[in-house]
Amino acid sequence: MHTIYIHIDEDLDERQLISLKDDLQQMDSVGDVEVNARLPHDMLVEYEETATTPMAILRELHRCGVHCDIMTC
Repeated sequence: MHTIYIHIDEDLDERQLISLKDDLQQMDSVGDVEVNARLPHDMLVEYEETATTPMAILRELHRCGVHCDIMTC
């Protein structure tokens, strides 16, 4: 599994973050998604690198109406 750090441009509340988390976890290749209402622009997504790509995860978030980018540490 690999993990990517995603920065969300929108100001989302806790309910919206949890909804996004649930949507991403419906993807077969996503193992875990971490969100924190105190850091509403940050999301960590753990995914199976042999089954998907970071761009596919971004496309799913864009489909949900969220503007975001993958960040590097």
